[in-house]
Amino acid sequence: MRKKNSSQRSGKKENPGAGNLWLYGIHAVLAALGNPNRQIKRFAITPDTKSKLESELAEIEYETERKLVPDHVANADLNELLPPGAVHQGIACLASALEETYIEDILTEVKLAERAAGKKSDEDWEFQAEGRTVLLILDQVTDPQNVGAILRSAAAFGAKAVITTDRNSAQPTGSLAKAASGALEHIPYVGVTNLVRALEQIKEAGFWCYGLAGEGEKVLSDALPAHGKIALIMGAEGTGLRRLTREHCDMLVNLPTSASFGVLNVSSAAAVALYETARNS
Repeated sequence: MRKKNSSQRSGKKENPGAGNLWLYGIHAVLAALGNPNRQIKRFAITPDTKSKLESELAEIEYETERKLVPDHVANADLNELLPPGAVHQGIACLASALEETYIEDILTEVKLAERAAGKKSDEDWEFQAEGRTVLLILDQVTDPQNVGAILRSAAAFGAKAVITTDRNSAQPTGSLAKAASGALEHIPYVGVTNLVRALEQIKEAGFWCYGLAGEGEKVLSDALPAHGKIALIMGAEGTGLRRLTREHCDMLVNLPTSASFGVLNVSSAAAVALYETARNS
């Protein structure tokens, strides 16, 4: 992605913890090995797992022109290397952190895509996009399992990016990457310092912002436009959307769940909402 001087960005600040991290689990590690934007510092695998993944590893070497030189280790060795309780499936790699993506980068990509599709200027009101461009925004969702599942859904249903808060959010750790099952390598996970300011930028770029809330005035499927730019905002479990976040949504919407059991966790709700945006888009 295009580089900017950090002073020009209102998105994620410089990450003081940027560096290397252990990734583990078959899908997460294979996706990282196949990502040219990751530097692989060490690759550890058990003999049993290596024998099961021979074709996948060979394909990664062919496609990336990256020579994989694994350390053959025992399960007990991986247990020592990784956090307690890590479900590693016999494979792990020590990889560089991904280069940070900023909200300005995402919005610029959207703008360039519109220009390529024939939009003459920001004031070209006759331009009508085909389908929908979707951003998913998380308001202080902290559980890495939920966020990993959300990233999987966002990648599966073609969202442009997942945007979260810098603080009180799930960081892109090994456990999140494992839960994302490789999706962290395919969809930008963007942190912002000020979510309200980010929502203002997103709206200035022409997105309609829909906050998911049980008391939403319309069902999401009824509220969505047939095409255009859409931002879905999900709140944390229990607390939901914060007040200022709600006030910066164009509309609060709900999902048509059963009255007798109307509660979905945030990752399930995100999957349903993303499906609705992809359906008939």
